[in-house]
Amino acid sequence: MNILIVGCGDTGSQLANVLDHMGNQVSVVDRNPETAAELSDSFTGMFTVGVPIDQDVLRHAGIEGCDVVIAVTRDDNTNLMVAQLARDIFGVPKVISRVSDPRREEVFSSFGLSTICPTNLTVASVVAALDDRRKHTEEVYFGSTRISFEQMEIDRRYLGEFAEAIELPKGTALIGVLSQSGKLRLRGEGMQTVIGEGDVLVLARSIG
Repeated sequence: MNILIVGCGDTGSQLANVLDHMGNQVSVVDRNPETAAELSDSFTGMFTVGVPIDQDVLRHAGIEGCDVVIAVTRDDNTNLMVAQLARDIFGVPKVISRVSDPRREEVFSSFGLSTICPTNLTVASVVAALDDRRKHTEEVYFGSTRISFEQMEIDRRYLGEFAEAIELPKGTALIGVLSQSGKLRLRGEGMQTVIGEGDVLVLARSIG
């Protein structure tokens, strides 16, 4: 699947790394060239520097052949404009936008856009974690591909080891490590993540 991610901050870079690892063709756009350093060394996709709402920049990044466009810049207005361009000008089948302010989700919805609100997701995840964090899963659709975010208990023999060194179930990618306190340490944030007592792995799986 061809995926264009607009915004290479914490969310965009991690999303690009995961989707690239799953075998998708990933292209990333950001106005700041330094954000390319957030992509993993194994990233095989393309990085384009430019203003996200510039149609020529989007064309250079391959939007005309995309199945999915995901707008996750830090600015809600930019995400809205990118989403509208992707859907109305370039005819991209699936467009997903991040909206940081939950009060603005209604505005995005009024334009018929699919949105993801980090604030609402965090609240939902914490509430679910209070119930049974080890069995909780979330699913997100990217075009026809369904991605399941799962949690996996860690054998005690891995205490003190790096999470990145643990052998994962086939078809999954490591997102990060969830501690007993509910703090999620994302993969790639600084040094490798050391496993502690009660930690749980957060994994992503492409279902199809």
